[in-house]
Amino acid sequence: MPRKHPWLLVVLAFLLLIGAWSALITLAVKHAPESLELPAESTGGH
Repeated sequence: MPRKHPWLLVVLAFLLLIGAWSALITLAVKHAPESLELPAESTGGH
């Protein structure tokens, strides 16, 4: 644990988080189903 540069761990944690999210989004887009739109009736609109 570096005592002089605690922000370095924060930056690394954010980079890891952003990298994980972008990987998940990329996988989700590649394997997306044909239609993501739901019919208006099933959304329980007022």
